[in-house]
Amino acid sequence: VLALVVRETVSAELAAAPVYTFVPDAGLTTEAEVPVTPGAPAVPGLGPFNLPRWLAAAELETSEPPAGLAVEAEATAAAPVTVLAPLSFRLFLPAALLDYTPPPRQPEPFLQVTGPETGEWPAEAPTMSLSRLGLHALGPRDPDIIEFIRRAKPRVVKSVGFFEFLAEVKQISPETVTIGRNYGQDESVVNAQDPAEAAAAYIQASLATYQANPLVDYWEGWNEFVYTSPDQLRWYAAFEAARACQMQALGFRAAVGGFAVGWPNTYPEMELFLPALEAAHACNGLFHLHEYNRPLMQCAVRTGEANLIPGAPALTVPAGPLTFRYRFWYEGLLKPRNLGDLPLVISEYGIDAVPPISCPEPDPQNWRTWKDLSGWWQQQGYGADGPAAYVNQLAWADREMRFDAYVVGATIFTAGALDSGDQWNAHDIHDVLKPLARYLVSQH
Repeated sequence: VLALVVRETVSAELAAAPVYTFVPDAGLTTEAEVPVTPGAPAVPGLGPFNLPRWLAAAELETSEPPAGLAVEAEATAAAPVTVLAPLSFRLFLPAALLDYTPPPRQPEPFLQVTGPETGEWPAEAPTMSLSRLGLHALGPRDPDIIEFIRRAKPRVVKSVGFFEFLAEVKQISPETVTIGRNYGQDESVVNAQDPAEAAAAYIQASLATYQANPLVDYWEGWNEFVYTSPDQLRWYAAFEAARACQMQALGFRAAVGGFAVGWPNTYPEMELFLPALEAAHACNGLFHLHEYNRPLMQCAVRTGEANLIPGAPALTVPAGPLTFRYRFWYEGLLKPRNLGDLPLVISEYGIDAVPPISCPEPDPQNWRTWKDLSGWWQQQGYGADGPAAYVNQLAWADREMRFDAYVVGATIFTAGALDSGDQWNAHDIHDVLKPLARYLVSQH
């Protein structure tokens, strides 16, 4: 019965689905599955798919009573009963299901999205997309950024150093979550200043920016802090914990973490950062980190294998040392501590120069970005061109992310680096925006 309830909840959010076709790949499962989207974001006090954590009863609403179930209705024997839809039914689950553990789930098969090739913009979406794919931007320097937001209405948009245009994002798509990051961080204070005092000083230095941009939902702190000892990581956890609650006291919300891909390096090190996540949970913040992979987003994603990160347990859901690394945080550390509803944003996402793990090395010329890999992707059959192949991989990752109700979204790095002299130009996704918009619009 529980499995049916969960399956119905998952099925309820299925989009008007795009058509998928198989791409053979020896390294991926070939089991055919319909693209699946989990339910709405988790509600405090509720477990996965918004079922009560204690699993004693689940309520369903339907216009037709299921066969064999009693309808709870208040009526007197003398009066006729008028039953109006929707009705509320209560399923009492056996006590044996209290300890139910779902079987291991293998990664979603890699499937091509029909028609993500470059072309025209799609028609404007009426509401926010169900896709978890969002946009990382270096300000509004590319006019296609605003056009993408208008057409696709992504769930999350992040901007670095330029924040005024996030007000326009909110005007176009009010439900889109906006995240801002200021440049600059003084790491000389680590273990040299009280972390709460350092957090207060950091907030004060940016307070005018926060006040001038009230439509930014969350503010990041330090970017990709690289610690050199456990004591430094403990200090950073205390700093981020203090920043989260001090920001809340001032009427703002903090995004804590900001770890680079592959950090923390080991599973035991992750535990040292838990005080910051506990504070973010208590003080209305969120957790954010970065995930990249190469040459494919699905490299090394597996189920049931221990030590994918040194010291990490085997998980019953797909995870990897790079893509879906966040699941080690949530499945192993946060959910057992009743922190599994802490919102997560993967605030940099995509392809970058990381070592290939369990994937071929197609890198005779130090290929680093999606642009470098475009020709190889086409030869391998991942898409009609580079942008289409990238969207196909991101769509695969999106299908997996939607099993996790706590994931707000992942912001693809980056838009707004059109100048060939910009250090981030090789990553710029200008040519990806139209096919990506068509994919997001299809997810409703």
